[in-house]
Amino acid sequence: MNKKFTLTLLALIFGVFCINAQTQQNHKKRTYTDAEGNFYINKALPVYLTLSTSADGTENAHMLKSKQTEKYTNPMFFDTEGMNTIKSPWAVDPETRRTVQPQRHIVFEVYADGKAPNTWSKFHGAPKYYKSGTIYYGKGLNVDLTSKDAVSGVEKTYYSIKSRAYQNYSTSIPLNKEGQTNLKYYASDNVGNAENPTSKDFIVDLSNPKTNHSTSQPKLGDILSPKAKITLTKSDNLAGVKNTKYFFDGRNALIHSNDISLWSLSDGDHTLTYYSTDNVLNIETQNTYKFYLDKIPPVVEYAIQGDQYHGKYKYISPRTKINLTASDNKAGVESITYLIDYSGKTTFSSAYKMPEKNGVHTTTYYGTDKVTNKSKNKVLTVYMDNINPTTGIKYGSPQFFSRDTLFINKDTKITLFFHDYQSGVKQTEYGVDGKAGNIYSSPITVSKEGHHKINFHTTDRVNNKEQIKESEFFVDNTPPVIYTNFSIKQIGTRSKGGQTYSVYPNYTRLYVGATDTHCGTHRILYSVNGSAFKDYSSPYTLDISEISHFRSKKFYTVVIKTQDKLGNESSKTIEFFVGRE
Repeated sequence: MNKKFTLTLLALIFGVFCINAQTQQNHKKRTYTDAEGNFYINKALPVYLTLSTSADGTENAHMLKSKQTEKYTNPMFFDTEGMNTIKSPWAVDPETRRTVQPQRHIVFEVYADGKAPNTWSKFHGAPKYYKSGTIYYGKGLNVDLTSKDAVSGVEKTYYSIKSRAYQNYSTSIPLNKEGQTNLKYYASDNVGNAENPTSKDFIVDLSNPKTNHSTSQPKLGDILSPKAKITLTKSDNLAGVKNTKYFFDGRNALIHSNDISLWSLSDGDHTLTYYSTDNVLNIETQNTYKFYLDKIPPVVEYAIQGDQYHGKYKYISPRTKINLTASDNKAGVESITYLIDYSGKTTFSSAYKMPEKNGVHTTTYYGTDKVTNKSKNKVLTVYMDNINPTTGIKYGSPQFFSRDTLFINKDTKITLFFHDYQSGVKQTEYGVDGKAGNIYSSPITVSKEGHHKINFHTTDRVNNKEQIKESEFFVDNTPPVIYTNFSIKQIGTRSKGGQTYSVYPNYTRLYVGATDTHCGTHRILYSVNGSAFKDYSSPYTLDISEISHFRSKKFYTVVIKTQDKLGNESSKTIEFFVGRE
């Protein structure tokens, strides 16, 4: 019967386990087998080797002794951190009982662990402040602990707050109680090695700082003079005040450093809001102080009534008036005074006109209240525009002038050009043949043939309007009428393509003419059987009637084009045979 030998490691483990307040637990040194079957032993434990012929170690159990190294066995200790091996030469096949080839050792792996884990802390979620060797944390503080072990792995991580009993760490530790705080933590591994606790001392500050205000003279209760100042005093019981902010009437907040001046504020009701922030960002609930700042002088405003345009200047017309109004928050308005072009003070009573001279003018004005507080001088600068704009007309091509009449056709563009050297052009209007009210924006065309009249005028931006101007023209869209005549009557007819054409002898000639009702014929062109067009009559060519074009006996196609002096064009095609009937 084959015997199966199993090598069993027996470890002697001793220790006492107890928990006391703020006392690190006693972690018993032991062995540990992980999920993958790896065997770990605390490196400090003694080791005894026992051989047995059964898997459970009960049959023929025998503790091994060494003759060669008796001094270092029973117990023995592992010397290497991490994996150690127990070897036997040589491996024997369990079936054949023969040495395995190639030869190899039998190796038992044992992992010795003599080092404790390491634990790190991460403080997060709260502002941090360092002062004079002390660390302060604000609201929302949490601590994460991370532990690592090189061999058998971390069993548990423990922590203690303010000397209380250690407890198991599983998730972030919230630290939400104010005051001096001590945090201790450590970890133990799976074979009983425990690290020395790490201690962290710090202060948790959850309280908001406090701020108060006081006001200086001159004042009357909560009615303050611009000369008065506001003082802020602040305090904090732990981390100390980082800054104090204040703002008036919902404006942007400012950092407080010195007494607060009121000169920049306007006359009227105001609200001062102020609060402090400590060095770990605890923010005080906002405090408010409502008061009235009395800046007495009246406020004077102007209004331009009537024609006006704001461009490079405030342009006005001779029809425009200037009106002045004033208001005072306490004593009331006594009078408004104005000067035109820096001379001659006048007490304002009703809206007035500026001088009609074209160009720049000024009106200076100020108000006085019933207790003689005078506002600062204000100046209104305006530009008097009393010159009308001007408009011109330009006819494009084609055009022809004859007999005191301008001839154009439906394609001729009529352009209106205009300018104003003061306030600028507001709009140009036009009408054709008595109609009016069209706003000009781009060149105009008139398609209906005949005599026409266009009226036009321009208005500037302060409503100065030029007198209506007129221009007359004649629209000619009718091309010349073409006339043709052969030098001899036809001598017969012939058919082609289902149509009948005249036949002329080979000495015939063709005479061409054209008439135009209004502008006259400008040019006559002809083409014979698809040839390039030639002038019928010019200083450089012979016309069709002077050349024997039709000597060959064949079918002819003659295309005739004509244009008048406006480019209105007509055409005519003549087809015939030359030869016998």
